[in-house]
Amino acid sequence: MPMLHGCAYPGCSTFTLSTYCVEHELLVRAVKESERGHVLTHEDDTTAADSALSAEAALAASVPDPAV
Repeated sequence: MPMLHGCAYPGCSTFTLSTYCVEHELLVRAVKESERGHVLTHEDDTTAADSALSAEAALAASVPDPAV
């Protein structure tokens, strides 16, 4: 049984021992923590999703492209 497997975040090809790679684990935890802090309305849900996408874009921009 292999110990390493792909990150569960859609589109991520990083191998990890846990469910998500380090970058996406932090992102998922931040989103869950913000959801736990208050009851989400539709507007709040959209804002949380936008925040998650912004965080993902920031992470993607800070990681160097291995193909370069």
